[in-house]
Amino acid sequence: MIYFALAFLSIILIGVSQILLKIGSGNGRSMLRMYVNLPTMTGYMLSFIETICSIYAMRGIELKLFYALASLCYVVVLILSVFVLKEKLSRPKLFAVGLIVAGLVIFNL
Repeated sequence: MIYFALAFLSIILIGVSQILLKIGSGNGRSMLRMYVNLPTMTGYMLSFIETICSIYAMRGIELKLFYALASLCYVVVLILSVFVLKEKLSRPKLFAVGLIVAGLVIFNL
């Protein structure tokens, strides 16, 4: 059970880190300011923590199941981008998320 909790924590962390990296990329005009700011550094730190969580999760979950679950990070990123970044939700995006979820369900039958 702890391994699945780590896997889902990993999925959430990678989604949040991607949003922070996008926010950080818009800060500043120079390359240095794009990489050295709070959102970007936090995003990289969360990516590092996510990697550690993933490694521990893979100790107790089959690799094929872990990577099937990891595809849910695209769903998390889409949801966060709508609510945090105020991006528009389009039909192609919804269709793509539907395909990901359907693929996950079919894969685990």
